[in-house]
Order: sequence, then C-alpha cells, then structure tokens
Amino acid sequence: MESVETVEVTVSGIAHTGPCWMYDVLLGTDGVNDPTIAVYDGLDTSGEKKIPTNTYDAALLGLNGVIFNAKRRCSKGIYVEISCAGAVEVIIGRRGF
Repeated sequence: MESVETVEVTVSGIAHTGPCWMYDVLLGTDGVNDPTIAVYDGLDTSGEKKIPTNTYDAALLGLNGVIFNAKRRCSKGIYVEISCAGAVEVIIGRRGF
C-alpha cells in the first residue's frame, strides 16, 4: 500500500496537480480569526467542490481544528480556497494515481 502524503496550504492555492485521492483535511486556526474554507477538484475554484464552503469558529477550534476523514477522488487536482484575516493552515492528505 502506498503512503499518503501531506501538503500544507496557508493561503488559497493548489495543493496537488493531477489525478489523486484526497484522504483527509486538517484545519488549524489562530484561535481568533474565523476562516472560510472550500476544497475543489481542480486547479482553481471552477472545479467541483469536494468540501463545501464553510466558516469555522476559530475561538472554538483553536489549533486543533477540524479533521475531515472522507476519501474523495479528484480527477484534476486539489485547490484550497481560504479566506481569513489571520493565520490559518490547511493540511491535505493525498495520494496520486
């Protein structure tokens, strides 16, 4: 079995280029500023949403964040859209095929 690789994204951008499996998403916040996050199959926001747009309560989540454990197939890549006035990190677990 191949291992799952991770990539950290702190601003909107491409987390993976090309076909892959997205295994999990970990969200960490600065504990103050509420981030709005969406994850797409593609290289920009025109792709199919794999994780819907949601605003997360930074004060509630802090650095422990949210973990999504949903295996999703992405045919074009993984694009993470982040809107936040403060620090946020999104770690994507993925494996190409």
